[in-house]
Amino acid sequence: MDPQEIKQRFASAGWHIDDSFLGHLVIGYSGENTLSVVAHPEEVFETAEDPLFEIIDHEQYVNHWLREIPTPSQAAQMLREHGEPLEE
Repeated sequence: MDPQEIKQRFASAGWHIDDSFLGHLVIGYSGENTLSVVAHPEEVFETAEDPLFEIIDHEQYVNHWLREIPTPSQAAQMLREHGEPLEE
């Protein structure tokens, strides 16, 4: 999966795109900017058959990894149910 395709999928799922890390990460953020979905190059670009995406709640400081791109509301629910503390 290439970065442009990931950006399109993030946008289709309702995420705003943060282009400040383009070339390193693809980041989508929620409107209130407390949640994000991240495509890390080693987890997505190099493993196109079965990519992993990280969702992060920046207020609760938790994350969760998944194989599908959720909407921001789905991500919030998943983080409430399955979020793990972010590692330092």
